[in-house]
Amino acid sequence: MYALVAWSGWRVYNAPGSTNRSLALRLWFSQLSTNARWSKLFFGKHRPDLALSDLLILEGFVLGYIAAARDVDRAAAQAFIPYAAWLAFAGLLNAEIVRRNPSFAEAATA
Repeated sequence: MYALVAWSGWRVYNAPGSTNRSLALRLWFSQLSTNARWSKLFFGKHRPDLALSDLLILEGFVLGYIAAARDVDRAAAQAFIPYAAWLAFAGLLNAEIVRRNPSFAEAATA
């Protein structure tokens, strides 16, 4: 899946310059940094509640990238679809962890 993400970004990067290409590249780099932040929040800081918020932002960046990349390189946009689907599933898992562990929310307010 991450190979598709890299391949997609490479294709958009090598496409002729345009407003959509610039937007798609900003969104590609945004999703990359947001993905890294999710891992730090979830695994490093043990804050699945904050990680869930981050994941929702991440999904927004990914969907935005797909929309912007579609006008630049349709194959690059389609390569991100499995990633968007995985993030939706990961979001459900993350939300369930938060739901089943209310102590995370309590610790955040203490």
